[in-house]
Amino acid sequence: MPPTQEEKFSMKKRYLLTASDGSTYESEEPGQLGGHRERRIYGRLDCGSARAALPKGYAKHRIFFADENTAIAAGYRPCGNCMRERYREWKKGGETGAAT
Repeated sequence: MPPTQEEKFSMKKRYLLTASDGSTYESEEPGQLGGHRERRIYGRLDCGSARAALPKGYAKHRIFFADENTAIAAGYRPCGNCMRERYREWKKGGETGAAT
């Protein structure tokens, strides 16, 4: 039996996010960053490289993070396209902590 109008109204959208230990959890808040599970890269949700890769099967590897600190703690590196400064810092061997 489909949900009633009242049940539909009370249902909140849930998002599947990746935690710092790599596990996943449901959240009522959407992730702020996306990532590629196999390449271990994180970046902005509007990243041109990620969007261009969607028709090539990228969506099955896509994950989401609540914030940058979580992505870093999970072992992901910044995207060289949409997060150039963070990527350059990472490439030089510097820390890539969250922006202030």
